[in-house]
Amino acid sequence: MRTHIEYIDDIAQGKISGSEDISMVAWNRIRELVIGIQPDAEIINKIILADWGTILSMAPHLAQLRKQYGFKTTYNDTAKTLLLRYRQEVKAVRSAAGTQKVEFNAEEIPNRLIDKGFTKRKLKEPYQLRDVSIMARLSNGANFSVPGAGKTTVAFATHVITRDSDTKLLVVAPKNAFSAWDDVVNDCMDETIRNDWTFTRLVGGYETIEALLRASPMRMIIGYEQLIKVQNLISDLLTLNKVHVILDESHRMKAGDRSQRGATLLKLSHLPTRRDILSGTPIPRSIEDIGAQLEFLWPGQSLGRQVFEASTPRQILNGLYVRTTKQELGLLSPKRHFIQVRMSSPQVALYSIIRQEVLKELSGIRTTGNIDLTRAKRSVLSLLQVSSNPITVVRRLTEQDPFSFNYDDPKIEAIFKSILEETDSPKIKEVCKLARQIVADGGKVVIWSSFRANVERIAHLLSDLGATYIHGGIDTGDENDPNTREGRIKMFHNNNLKCDVLVANPAACSEGISLHKVCHNAIYLDRSFNAAHYLQSVDRIHRLGLEPGTETNIYVFESTAPTSIGAIDYSVRRRLIVKLRTMFDALEDDDLQRLAIDEEEGEVPIDYDVTLDDLADIIDELSGKARIPEEEEGF
Repeated sequence: MRTHIEYIDDIAQGKISGSEDISMVAWNRIRELVIGIQPDAEIINKIILADWGTILSMAPHLAQLRKQYGFKTTYNDTAKTLLLRYRQEVKAVRSAAGTQKVEFNAEEIPNRLIDKGFTKRKLKEPYQLRDVSIMARLSNGANFSVPGAGKTTVAFATHVITRDSDTKLLVVAPKNAFSAWDDVVNDCMDETIRNDWTFTRLVGGYETIEALLRASPMRMIIGYEQLIKVQNLISDLLTLNKVHVILDESHRMKAGDRSQRGATLLKLSHLPTRRDILSGTPIPRSIEDIGAQLEFLWPGQSLGRQVFEASTPRQILNGLYVRTTKQELGLLSPKRHFIQVRMSSPQVALYSIIRQEVLKELSGIRTTGNIDLTRAKRSVLSLLQVSSNPITVVRRLTEQDPFSFNYDDPKIEAIFKSILEETDSPKIKEVCKLARQIVADGGKVVIWSSFRANVERIAHLLSDLGATYIHGGIDTGDENDPNTREGRIKMFHNNNLKCDVLVANPAACSEGISLHKVCHNAIYLDRSFNAAHYLQSVDRIHRLGLEPGTETNIYVFESTAPTSIGAIDYSVRRRLIVKLRTMFDALEDDDLQRLAIDEEEGEVPIDYDVTLDDLADIIDELSGKARIPEEEEGF
C-alpha cells in the first residue's frame, strides 16, 4: 500500500495518487484532510490535484496516517526537495520561537557586506545592524519596523549577505516604491559594480515582461497588480531559478485568498529560495491581517491560524520578526491637536438624511447578521463625505447637475441648494484658515483627505500659496515634470519655489515618499477607518532624519453634530484606537500604545477597509449610544 506525491511544474500544484491496494479507509482520511484545507481541490477516484500549499499543510497529518494505516509514501524529485525544505523551515520556526538571540555574528556583518560591494552606506547602530543579524539568521524573515527606520536598506543588506552567487532577487512592491529600491542600490553599492545591481522593472504588459525575463536579469521589481497578470511567468522564474522574493508593504496581501493579489502570492509562496516581508503596519484592521503574510512567509505551518487563535499573539510571533520603533530612532513624539468644527445647518440636514440610510442598511448587523455589506459601506462613504464636504454628495445625487435636477421633494431641493450656496463646508474653511496661518508663520503643510474632490478643491482654494496636489489620478514619472507625482513632490521640497502646501490622498501618497526635511505640519480634513493609511501618512513628516528637537504637529479636524444623531468622525477615531491597540498587542511597540492613548486602517480606502466591527461602532454613534471621545484622549 502506498501513496505517491508529485510536484507538477507547469501548473505549480501537487498531485497525490493512491495505489490500487490502499485501503479505502486510509484514502478517505487523506481526502478529508485535503478537503478540510482546500474544499475546491480536484479529486477523481484515487487521484487528488491540489495547491502545493495544501500538500505542505497536510504533511504532518499524512505522517500520522502512514503510521496508523501502514502505507508508504513516495515522491518525485521536485516534491522531495520542496518537502525537505519545508521540514527545515518548520525546524527554523521552532528554534526561533521565544527568542531574539542573535546567532549570526553581528560584528562580522559590516566587513562581509564590504567584501560583497556594499561599501557606500554603513548600517546604523544598533538597530539596523541588529535587524540584519536577526534577518540573516532566519531562513525567511519579517521586518515590521516603522517607516524611516531603513527597512529597504536592511532587506537589501540581508539579500547581499545571504545570497549565493547565482541567487536572483525579485521585489514585489507598490509602484510608488520602485524608486526607493533604485536608490538603495545607488546609495549602498560600490561605484565599480553599481550598474551590475540595477533593478529591471517588470512593467509594460505580458509580452514585454516575457521578453525582459528572457534576458535573465539578476535583480527585478514588479507591482502587485502586474504580478497577478503574469503569474505563470513568475512561477516559471521561481521554479527554474534560485530567487529571493521580498514583499514590500506586505500588508497589501492581507486579504489572503479572498483577494487576487493574496491568492496569487500564496500559490507562489513555496517556490522562492528565500522569502522576506516588509511592512510598518502589518495589522491595519485586525489580527487576521497578519495571517496571510505569515502563510506566505512560512507556507504550510498554519502560523496565521495560530496567531488568530492565540490569547497573546506576540507569543507566536516572537523571534520571527524585527521591529525598530520610533523610540529607538530618538524622535520626539508629535503633538496632536484635535479641532472640532460644528456642521452648518444645511449640512446637518443632509447628514441626518444619509444617517437614516446608513442605519437602514445596517439594521440587520446585530439581529439577523444579513446585510448587503457593499451597499452598507457605500452609505458609510457618503456619510464621511457629508461630514467633510457635503457639496460632493449633492452633486452625485443630482447627477452632477444640481440646479437643473428635477426634485421630487421641495425640502430636499431646499437643503441641496442651501449647501450649494455655502460653497464650502465649515470644516474646509477652517482647514484652509489654519494652513494659511502655518504658511504665514514660515512653515509648510501637508493636508490629507480620503476624497479626490476634496484634494482638488483645497488645492484650488490655496492656489495663491502655490498649493499642489497628489491623488490616484496623478501618474508617476520624471521628477522634472510638474504634472507627475515625483515632479510635484520635488516642487514641494524646493524652498526656492512658492509651493508651501501639498494636498494629498493617503491611498496614493502615504507610502514611498519623505517630506520630513521641509514639512513639520500635517492637517487631516478627514480620516478613513484604515489605520495603515493614517500611520503611514503621519510618517511622511515624522521619521528618521529629523533635526534633533524638531517639533512635529498633527492637526485632526472633526465635524460635530447634535449628540442625538452622532458624529461619524468620532466613530473613526474610536475604531483607529482599537486597531492601534491590536497592533500593539501583537508587536509590543510602546509607540503604538502611546498613540492609542493620545487618540482616545475607485475611493478604495473606505469601501474596502470598513470591517463589521467598524459598522457596529457606527450604529452606536448614529444612535447616540457611543461615548464622545474627550480631547485629551483624542486622536
